[in-house]
Amino acid sequence: MVVRVMVSGLLPYDSGKTWLGASLVRLLLSYGVRVGVYKPVAGHNAWSQYPTVVESLRRGVLVGEDVVKYISIVSDIDVELVNPIDMLLAPPDPLNYLSTSIYRYLDDLENQFKQIVLARVSSCLNRSTQHFIFRDNIEGVAQPLREELEMLSAKLRAIEGNLGDFIQRLRNSYIEDELMRCLERIEIGREVTIVESFNNAIAPFRKMLDGIDILIVVAPGAIAIYRDIEDVVKTVDELVGRYGERGFEAIHLLSRVKPSTTQYIRPRTGIDVRDESIEQLAKYVLSNR
Repeated sequence: MVVRVMVSGLLPYDSGKTWLGASLVRLLLSYGVRVGVYKPVAGHNAWSQYPTVVESLRRGVLVGEDVVKYISIVSDIDVELVNPIDMLLAPPDPLNYLSTSIYRYLDDLENQFKQIVLARVSSCLNRSTQHFIFRDNIEGVAQPLREELEMLSAKLRAIEGNLGDFIQRLRNSYIEDELMRCLERIEIGREVTIVESFNNAIAPFRKMLDGIDILIVVAPGAIAIYRDIEDVVKTVDELVGRYGERGFEAIHLLSRVKPSTTQYIRPRTGIDVRDESIEQLAKYVLSNR
């Protein structure tokens, strides 16, 4: 039976999910464990993670930094299976705000929906991929970067999309069903699957919570591990009922449910560097097989 490990982040950005997940995957592989990787929903920034634009151009498919990291570790990864949904964000042109309100620029930087310029949706059932361009957002990007994004859009043969319709599509229950079937395909022949969540969401989508064995919430320098998933699910459902989508943020779970255990994570110069805390975590995961 496959052990499913969910890696979630306490912070919207830079919690260290991929750093921890990639470290754990590499170590488990070195033990001879058959490991699967799944990041159902990914987002990356065309400005601060510009190499992903170059990599997407090279591959002819939109792909983010986190997935590229996993690809470098697990050789048999199918990008479109491991990461069915990917979104490329780009910050708006700050010069456009000088004549109106530079304060609004800061507000817009906090709104991801105003920055999604390209997206990919891949179906693992019929092996199809569609790329979308969101014209209203891409036209607000600074010209040098916008030219690069237009070139990428042409390479991907992206079709014009409506952002509202796209977001609504992601919230549809049939998407969750398909994403679960993608996970089942990834797990064929695996002993452990590492599933990475999105931003600070406790899981990429609600249905995923029902099937995990271990939940790891990552923050800079430390992790909280939950083994009682039934209690996690019950609490998250209560939080969503009270706060709506915000109830799905990891911080609300941590404020209400004590983790099964916690541990520190040491700083390292690379995921190849030996770390006793990652070894301890790997042993914990394997003890649940």
